[in-house]
Amino acid sequence: MENSKLKKYLSNDEVFKAINKHFITLKDEEVEKINVYLLQVIETLMERMKMKDSLFKKTYSKIIFCGSFYKGTKVEKPNEFDLNIILNLPMKYSYVNFYSTLPSFVKINVDHPLIYSTQQYENLTMDEKRSFEKLISHGNLNPNKFRHWIEGVIDKVIYELPKPNKLLIERGFNSYEVKIKVKKSGPAFTIILNLPCNTEEIHIDLAPALVFNTFMIEEYTTRFDELKNCRNKEWFAIPVPVTNTNCYGIDDHWRLSFCLQENEILRKCGSVKPVIRQMKKLRNVQNWKCIASYYIETLFLHKYKELDDLHTIPLTLLFFTMLKELYHACEQHEIKYFWNKNYNLLGKISKIEMSNITYRLNNIIKHIQKDIMKDSFVLAKYILYPYELQVLQEKFNSTTENENEENENNIAVYLDFASQLIDLLKIIFR
Repeated sequence: MENSKLKKYLSNDEVFKAINKHFITLKDEEVEKINVYLLQVIETLMERMKMKDSLFKKTYSKIIFCGSFYKGTKVEKPNEFDLNIILNLPMKYSYVNFYSTLPSFVKINVDHPLIYSTQQYENLTMDEKRSFEKLISHGNLNPNKFRHWIEGVIDKVIYELPKPNKLLIERGFNSYEVKIKVKKSGPAFTIILNLPCNTEEIHIDLAPALVFNTFMIEEYTTRFDELKNCRNKEWFAIPVPVTNTNCYGIDDHWRLSFCLQENEILRKCGSVKPVIRQMKKLRNVQNWKCIASYYIETLFLHKYKELDDLHTIPLTLLFFTMLKELYHACEQHEIKYFWNKNYNLLGKISKIEMSNITYRLNNIIKHIQKDIMKDSFVLAKYILYPYELQVLQEKFNSTTENENEENENNIAVYLDFASQLIDLLKIIFR
């Protein structure tokens, strides 16, 4: 991977582990607290949505927790979450057909004459059937209409709360109020909360989704062999808004999502997660907002099979290797979507912005190669903010001083013992 001398210095994980411990890893007690409140809020929100819309009540299936927090690659604070609202539509899924003119997106065709021959569809009222029919355009499920429907249900809940922007959570004899508001962002609705256990706002991206079996999508992924080997056999269709530039004007396509399989793959190579987190931290510090967390995770998904010795590579060395991978990706202006090599995740980023990041990455890599042998904090200078770097260096200096003092004490004890032993031997052999 590197020349032997550079590799030697990049194999020392002492600084890497200190960064991870003090500035990256989420605190268990904080995560546990927020998780409890989060589950209660989401459960309450779903119940209120069911009360506001009977079609939603009959089609709601479950909530899937996805995104960086649940992959174990979230950095800094547990304040952003991604959740999919899974709906089970009243139709025979075996009669659904897929079409695509855009890699990683599909049309969902429901035009088969037998597709509604289900008890679930028969149990719908006439109003519910009409509402469902409004979600279909030219025989295809329309992602925009689907998204607007769920958006409308959420709006009803928020705007009709007894107290403005106050959601009452009741659990047994306990009850509390949560400040809540909604912001629309692409296919998701960002729910912004102020929880009792936290002074900062919590952002939850709620995206409506449909679930299908992976064997229905074989021809629309270039990695079906990888997909069929995954234990989980579900993939999600996410409605994409008309304004999303990924669609290039195509407004009837749904985005493919294989988040469960990605979680599964990352679990197999769990040792990379701290490296992913530090790559994201570096991205944040360098203010590269256009490099989404998902792009960084995708780099690792591509690499995990190439690096057979992934579990034995020192973390600092792996970080530097993946930093160069990011550089090459930015230089080529391409990160291929893991499940379809024909889709470029970096495609919508401007050439100027990509060029600036490439130039910066090149300088960072050169600086690390030049100074790693004499400066053990050279990577930390790019991963941490200046005040964090100062704290880290102070912690190391303090630890070093304590170790030196302990060593001096140990030497003094040893010398004292040796002196007593010599005196004893003199007496014995006098």
